[in-house]
Amino acid sequence: MNEWWRVDGWPTADEWQALWAFATLVVAVVAAWLALRQYRSSVGSQLEQARPYVIVDFSFEGSAAILLEVKNVGLTAARNIRFEWSPLPVADDEVAQAAIDRTLVRDGIPFLAPGRSMFFWFGVFRDDYEETMQRRLIVTATCEGSGDARTWTSQSLLDLAQWAETMVQEASIEKVASSLKKLADAASNQKSADAELAKAANSLHEYLEATERVIDSRARKRSHLHRRFAAQQDRETRRRAELAKLTKATEEEGEP
Repeated sequence: MNEWWRVDGWPTADEWQALWAFATLVVAVVAAWLALRQYRSSVGSQLEQARPYVIVDFSFEGSAAILLEVKNVGLTAARNIRFEWSPLPVADDEVAQAAIDRTLVRDGIPFLAPGRSMFFWFGVFRDDYEETMQRRLIVTATCEGSGDARTWTSQSLLDLAQWAETMVQEASIEKVASSLKKLADAASNQKSADAELAKAANSLHEYLEATERVIDSRARKRSHLHRRFAAQQDRETRRRAELAKLTKATEEEGEP
């Protein structure tokens, strides 16, 4: 027997119960999907934060020596690091070029711990760097994490022009002395110690001369800019004076 409150065509009590059960199931499935998505996002974010991150950038010693620095700024070690360059880096020294080709172009770096850096000689900054040196390099570093076979990539842009006006700090005496000690220690373990020391001395002499040339060039450029500015100010002052005279003469001619 139908209940008095039922309307024809409406679901029965069992049908209402089944409908609510289905709605509850849908809500539970949606909630589970959202929770799984949030969990995956959290895990992905943690992996991204803990990933190895290899960057390549210019590093400078004093105001003239230019180095290529490879550094792992991530939180975990990087393995099997490989590099793709556009264009290939060209150093101003055959020995430095051989090291760059071997490590940064052909063989790569097997392992680099977090926070560690490797430096490669690139060249000496000169006044005519725009014509004699590579000004812009793009490099993509690909590496694996230390805990799994996941592959990570990062791209670096090396633009020498953006640093050209900032390379004016001189290397401290302590850094120069430390560099000379390292060169002497390395040369003492080789058969051609005298030749290596002579080469190191020539490199240091060239570095110091280049530093002095860069500083003198900066001073000449600043002096030239100051003279141009003063001349421009003088021309502007004369122009304003002539304009004032012309205006005054025009006003006097217009008076009755």
